[in-house]
Amino acid sequence: MKKITLLLIIMFSTAVYCQDTDVKIYLEKTEVVSFDQYDFIKKVNQFYPDILVSREVTNNIVNNLKVQEILSTDFLYQTPKDCDAYRVSISKSNTSLDYFYKLKDGTMVSGDIRLFAGSVVRTMYKLKDKTRVIQYYVDGKLLNEIK
Repeated sequence: MKKITLLLIIMFSTAVYCQDTDVKIYLEKTEVVSFDQYDFIKKVNQFYPDILVSREVTNNIVNNLKVQEILSTDFLYQTPKDCDAYRVSISKSNTSLDYFYKLKDGTMVSGDIRLFAGSVVRTMYKLKDKTRVIQYYVDGKLLNEIK
């Protein structure tokens, strides 16, 4: 009798535990750029030509079988000839992006670009060997440089 009671307790407690867990599935989908994303990247490219325009994105999605949520969106590019690595990610609100690229000469460039009060504001970090430079731009014009 004790064995049957113990077996029933284990079976019912496992069933209750399984119902409470939240299963999450992580997906990666390649899709065409939305109109908002394309307009934003095109506006950014007008002021900062080193940030390339793309027509495809990779969406990293989490799905809990009830709700689907986009975690991050990366633009798809062929790696430019003068770069070893090139990556641009856009925010969910389509008003800011983060970028990173590594040039063939070893210079690493990273930063972010945001829309702020109708202007395109850029923060750029450059690192080559022991030299570090931070630059701030508004609409393509250098405002400040810190070495």
